[in-house]
Amino acid sequence: MFRLFLFLVSYGLMILSIGNLILYLNYRTLGYSWKVVFKFIFQTTEFYMAVGACIIICAVVLDIGFDRTSDKL
Repeated sequence: MFRLFLFLVSYGLMILSIGNLILYLNYRTLGYSWKVVFKFIFQTTEFYMAVGACIIICAVVLDIGFDRTSDKL
């Protein structure tokens, strides 16, 4: 149940942050170069939230870090 909750929260954060990152591409229409726009995007909190949420989703879906053995007492 915890893994499902972790998946849903990280998925929601990833969707919100990637949506904001796409909106930042509108700076291109204001006359900024691609270099300046991507430099700004890579410095925002949303970029780091998207990367972190993607790592958490991969860990939950691929079972990385979860021990399935019940031999431990």
